[in-house]
Amino acid sequence: MPSSPEKARLPVVASSVSLGFLVLCVVVYILNVASAIMIPFMMAVFVWYLINAMARGLGKVVFFKNTQIPRPLCFMAAILLLVLGMMDVFEVISHNVSIVAREAPAYQAHLSEMLTGLLAPFHLEQQPTIKELMGYLDIGAIMAALVKMLSGIAGKTVVVMFYTGFLLYEQRFFNKKLSGMAANAKTESQVRKILFNIDIKVQRYIWVKTLMSALAGILTLVILSLWRVDFAVFWGVIAFILNFIPYVGSLLSIILPSAIAMVQFGDGHTALGVLASLAVLHGLIGHMLDPMLMGENLNLSPIFIISSLAMWEMIWGVPGMFLSIPILAAIMITLAQFHRTRPIAILLSKTGVIDEGYVQGKKPG
Repeated sequence: MPSSPEKARLPVVASSVSLGFLVLCVVVYILNVASAIMIPFMMAVFVWYLINAMARGLGKVVFFKNTQIPRPLCFMAAILLLVLGMMDVFEVISHNVSIVAREAPAYQAHLSEMLTGLLAPFHLEQQPTIKELMGYLDIGAIMAALVKMLSGIAGKTVVVMFYTGFLLYEQRFFNKKLSGMAANAKTESQVRKILFNIDIKVQRYIWVKTLMSALAGILTLVILSLWRVDFAVFWGVIAFILNFIPYVGSLLSIILPSAIAMVQFGDGHTALGVLASLAVLHGLIGHMLDPMLMGENLNLSPIFIISSLAMWEMIWGVPGMFLSIPILAAIMITLAQFHRTRPIAILLSKTGVIDEGYVQGKKPG
């Protein structure tokens, strides 16, 4: 039987849990209602982190006589590379949209013929009918939904760049603001430690993920070109974008081009060859290269990664899936800094072990 003090604490704990749940519901509701403002802003934070990560990487490049690139030039080069990369991506997407839309009816007709031949031996002409099956396998609708998703992201580019510009401009004042906001030196030191941990880990995640996504896109293009699959460049760009979405993105990057190969060639062997090639590619990147470069940088539990994907997709749709992992990492790092919330951070972690992070650029210990 619990003692009297423990009995007295039960209502307090219950009320705290209830209050926390209500606050969570209100926050989720506000994030959903304010999605038109919050999504571009969070995407801008993502881009801002990417620019800082690229600038940090360029700053480590050493030329003759141990000369390094000046910091302002690193930021200018990072911004220029990012802008050129985005322009190329949008150009490829816009160029292929009309081609995909034009070819979709031919693919649909070919798919209808394939389904008729495959289902004929099973005598399923009445239930379900070919027409009903084609309603679920409408290639034009699938491609239109994919293009709409990409167009929706691209449509927010101007607003995202606007926010990013202000973040880069105000970045030089962050230290001064933090010093002015902190109540005392101890609080300032703790806040700086939390922000430094978040910066290092999230910047590394975004930098490595961008490199791995670029590698996945290029190799997807090469593989599909070797198999002579239509729209190889388009699928390479799609693979680059989808690779930012854990698990689900890689799966779609494998299935969609393989399905197009199946419809294009009408040959199961070719489609299986494409499927196997892409599966090996994404398996090597996702299970070998990515963990090798990332290490235990984020240390996030796979089950909570999936849950975070589902939750942010419900709140913000596809953009939420792109942002779910950096947000989850920032939450876990923040929770790990406080004694009362550290158990939650341990629960969110992959290994159950939370390191002390980085203090003044050095790992403690």
